[in-house]
Amino acid sequence: MDELNSISTTDTRQLRERKKPRYDFDDSSSEDDSSGHLRRASRRKSSGPPSVRRNKRSGKLASFVSMPLDVLHEIFGHLHPYDLLRLTRTTKEFRRILLHKSSISTWKTSFEHVSNLPPCPPEMCEPAWANLAFSPHCHYCPANGIRHVEWKFRVRICSKCCSPQLIEAEYNDTLANVYYGIPGGLGTLGNDIDGGLATFCKLVPNREGKRYKRVFLRDQLVEFRDKLQSLNDPEDKAAYLESRLEWIQELNMHAANCEAWAHNQADDRVGELNKLRKDRRDAIVKKLEELGYKKDVQFRHTTQDIGREAFANKPQRLTERIWKNVKPMAIEYIENVRKLRLQAEHNDLVLARKRLACEYLKNYKNSRLPCTDIFPEPPDFCDFDPVRRIYNQPSEVVVDLSSFNVLNDTMPDLIKKWRKDVHSGIRNVFLKNMTASFAPGNFDLPEWTNDEVEVRRRMSLATTVFTCEQCSTRGLNGGPLDEWDMFGLPNLYDSEDEYFEFDDKPRSVMPMFYPQIMAHPCLTRFVLVNSYFLQELYESTASKPKRDPSIYLDNCLKQRRKWNGNHITLDKHASKVAEKIVTMAGLDPVLATTEDMDTLDARFKCHECTGLVTAVNPPPPSEDGMEEDDPDIVLADNPERYAVLSWRAAVKHQVDRHVQGINPGSMLLPAAERQPVISMDNLHLLDRNDPCWAAGKEKEALMQEEAATVWCCALCRDTPQEHEAPIELGRMKHHLKLKHKLDNPVLDRDYYKHFAAKDLMNVNECVPWVA
Repeated sequence: MDELNSISTTDTRQLRERKKPRYDFDDSSSEDDSSGHLRRASRRKSSGPPSVRRNKRSGKLASFVSMPLDVLHEIFGHLHPYDLLRLTRTTKEFRRILLHKSSISTWKTSFEHVSNLPPCPPEMCEPAWANLAFSPHCHYCPANGIRHVEWKFRVRICSKCCSPQLIEAEYNDTLANVYYGIPGGLGTLGNDIDGGLATFCKLVPNREGKRYKRVFLRDQLVEFRDKLQSLNDPEDKAAYLESRLEWIQELNMHAANCEAWAHNQADDRVGELNKLRKDRRDAIVKKLEELGYKKDVQFRHTTQDIGREAFANKPQRLTERIWKNVKPMAIEYIENVRKLRLQAEHNDLVLARKRLACEYLKNYKNSRLPCTDIFPEPPDFCDFDPVRRIYNQPSEVVVDLSSFNVLNDTMPDLIKKWRKDVHSGIRNVFLKNMTASFAPGNFDLPEWTNDEVEVRRRMSLATTVFTCEQCSTRGLNGGPLDEWDMFGLPNLYDSEDEYFEFDDKPRSVMPMFYPQIMAHPCLTRFVLVNSYFLQELYESTASKPKRDPSIYLDNCLKQRRKWNGNHITLDKHASKVAEKIVTMAGLDPVLATTEDMDTLDARFKCHECTGLVTAVNPPPPSEDGMEEDDPDIVLADNPERYAVLSWRAAVKHQVDRHVQGINPGSMLLPAAERQPVISMDNLHLLDRNDPCWAAGKEKEALMQEEAATVWCCALCRDTPQEHEAPIELGRMKHHLKLKHKLDNPVLDRDYYKHFAAKDLMNVNECVPWVA
């Protein structure tokens, strides 16, 4: 301790000064220093303890300031103004040189390199102008990163300093309110300015704020107040205010130019940063391609998506050092993309194999024409386990049409199982509707519901009438698509009750019977609505993504789906009508099946629905020169025409036309239990010897051939080119001629009749009218 105290003050000062290295710049250095390096001054060893402070490294530009001034200014003139500003903040020597008046030309030369920057304002020096335009520091606190400049106030203010430094005022405020809270207040300023805040805004820098307020800078308000109060002569005050008006106009013009320049600079900076990011992304992509990931980089939008990753979305050039750091992350990303690519390629391969599966199914079903039983559609067939195992095999396994021949022996069992499932779906619908009318709280179902044979027999009865909620109503998806149905919206202008006679327009109820109901087209199709419909309309064929060939239908507003009986229900009102019709035909409604009624082939005539004929000689005009109303109701001598109906058409006709209104005794019951008024007085059974019987049947066959939508193309079957529903015979032959070049198509080879034809041809267009 005594030794430390014995060190003299001079020695301590010497030690402190020698911590900074000294160099000898004398050109007449000793010849012994043959290496040419600068000779470092010897350091005196101290007997005291080592200093706690570390020795500073010598600056590389330590001797830069000793260069001639003209050389320094020539170098400084090539720098950016912001670089000059930062250079002044490094050492005192640079600050002394660059902030000297003699350096004004250097600053002006530096500003010339900045394109489109407005000139420096007269009231500011060039270093202050560079500080305002380029230095991102708040002028009131040490906050950094302040990009927004208040050009009218010529300051940068951070968000924390805005509240104490900026003052907001309404247009209807007084000057006292503006100066409220400022030390000294308004003073005598109110006596010198007339016109209130509107005039004041022309004398003090301000800008528009939120909610149409005016924003002022506190310091400028104080400066303006003090300056105006310091002038005692009225002429001097008037001259000062006049000069302020001119200066504010110049300030606003200069601020507008500065804002435009800053906006362009920001856009240019954004473009520059985006270019740096793009170059970095492209460099990473090139590196990955060199590593063998070319296919993965070209997969879909990988080149663009990789730019969103953190390792690639940086405005920084990719160097070898940086690539070494980001390479593990890039490899991990591209490996995940490779998995997606391989999965997508396998999915595309599966779609191609599904197309082969649909081709096999088409050949299998066409070999069993005519259609006497139901067969699965492609969505159901492709869901069979043996079929899935074939088209889901690895990509290296070759799968062609012959690969599905292994199903030849198992196809009957697969189809039998599928038919059993379809029958179970119809059975569930039947039992659900049959048991829904039981008294509430009675859970004891009839014994016949557990007997499969009895259930099937009751389903086959002619009095068991099914309807489809999709095509047998006039609401959503009922009949042809209209402007409401296309977007999945109900028709708000069609709100009539199915069994109330609000108008005389025919309904579109289609009674259906077992087993034809199992092949109803609506059970394997769904309507495209909303986004699906718009996508189908506006997407070009080339831009459409790859579709599942087992589901997709070209140029149709419907698509295939697996068999679904959710839209099927029992029509109890139609069942009561069918019961009366079976009784009129002379069969027992409890035992008569649809096959029995088809074999009987009974015909009925409606005496109330008569066809009106046009008058042969219309009546002469009335006395006022106008024609008589409704000349068509004048009957000629020709006999009336009557509708001749088969038993299926009679059920539809009665439900559509004559089962209207609700029994008043059941009005208070729930809607499902209300009973319609059923009157069969209009319907009469025709004798086979009646001429109308033969004429009606013959005309019905001709009308069904022309208008019945029951024909399907065997060549387009189960392909995306298949029609969304069966079509008429004329359209079918035109299709075969146009698409398949067949002038003489063969039935049950080129085209066939749908399995549900008996129900599908039961439409008003196929009802004959016989005189």
